[in-house]
Amino acid sequence: MRTLFLVVLYGLRPAESATLDSLLAQPPASLPADSALLVWNNGPRTLAAAERQALLAAPGWTTVLIEEDLGNPPLSRVYNQALRLGAERLVVFDQDSVVDGRFLQALGQDAELLVPLVQGAGAIRYPHQYKAVVTAEGPLDPQATVTISSGLCLTQGLAARIAARHGDVFDERFALYGVDVSFFLRVQALARNEPVELLCAGILDHSLSELEAETPAQRRFRDIEKFYVALLLRLHYKGASRGKVLRYLVRQLLGNRPYLYGVLPQMLRTVLSGRHPRA
Repeated sequence: MRTLFLVVLYGLRPAESATLDSLLAQPPASLPADSALLVWNNGPRTLAAAERQALLAAPGWTTVLIEEDLGNPPLSRVYNQALRLGAERLVVFDQDSVVDGRFLQALGQDAELLVPLVQGAGAIRYPHQYKAVVTAEGPLDPQATVTISSGLCLTQGLAARIAARHGDVFDERFALYGVDVSFFLRVQALARNEPVELLCAGILDHSLSELEAETPAQRRFRDIEKFYVALLLRLHYKGASRGKVLRYLVRQLLGNRPYLYGVLPQMLRTVLSGRHPRA
């Protein structure tokens, strides 16, 4: 297979996923030649037999694969396992993107790493280059670009070059948040030593968590998850020692994040192990 489309589900039925709904609605002729679909269900409920049959019968695909791991494994591990299936290139999707013909047409362009313009709430939000939002398609500086993982398309050649440096492509020390940032930090590090072809092409509508109305509990969950990311990025990508990271943790506890005391044991284990608790 030349192109593998990966759609990761969590907490949604296939029919409830904006990504699957929009992707499967596209004319089969609009798909890149020799395309396969991998639907990965991360739980917590198994897919029904009728849901499996409907996915397997989707027209236009060379093959449709379904994988389930109800234990909600880290996204980084899921992405790496998809890469091991050997497709020439992998297209990664969350469950809440809207795929249209413009995006599929953009996949006809050759690039080691292709990322779309990401639209949320009516405005372009990603990619970020030089810490500013990119609003036009075209080549990007791989040493200065970060974006979300949904919609990115990378080749096996680039994946192999990243894995040769780090042992894996997506950093499995991260579980949910931070998987995209750590990947692009690896791309940036590679690009400082070797040419990397990064192209922004196509557009993708995406439901971004930072733009959604949240309950206090949801807000606290996201803040805690992003704090794990802050600790791990300092450890693995910013050159901070464990001592410095522990001091940073103490400052946050003494500051405006007293609720971190409730997860302090997990935070300490994260610093000492260098991994997210679920990784």
